[in-house]
Amino acid sequence: MKKLLLLIFFSLSAETPWGPDSDLQYCHHETAPPPLTFGRYLASAMIAFHQDVISPADGPRSHYYPSSSQYTKEAIQKHGFLPGFFLGCDRLMRENDDDWLYPKVIGPEGNCLKFDPVR
Repeated sequence: MKKLLLLIFFSLSAETPWGPDSDLQYCHHETAPPPLTFGRYLASAMIAFHQDVISPADGPRSHYYPSSSQYTKEAIQKHGFLPGFFLGCDRLMRENDDDWLYPKVIGPEGNCLKFDPVR
C-alpha cells in the first residue's frame, strides 16, 4: 500500500523525482573539422602523393601506427599547418626500431607496430 501511495504521489507531483532537467537529453557534439586553408590543402595533397605514388614503390618502412605520413596529415588537419608540420617532424625524428614502452598494435603485414595517435 505504501508503494502505491508513493507511486501516485510521484506521478501527480509537478516535478519528476529525477529533477527538473530529466527531460534534457545528453548529446555528444563532435567538433567540426577546422577550415581547409591553402597550407593544409597543399600539405594534404603532397602527403597524398607520397602515400599513393612513392610509398607503394618504396614499401612500408614505418615502425608506428598510424604511419608517419598519415600522422603528419592528421596532425596538420587537427592542429593547423605549422604545429602539425612540427609534430610530423618530431615523429620522423623518433622513427626507429627501439623498444616502445607504450601500447602496441599488430599491423596489416602481421608485424608489431608502435601505437602513437595524434593527440
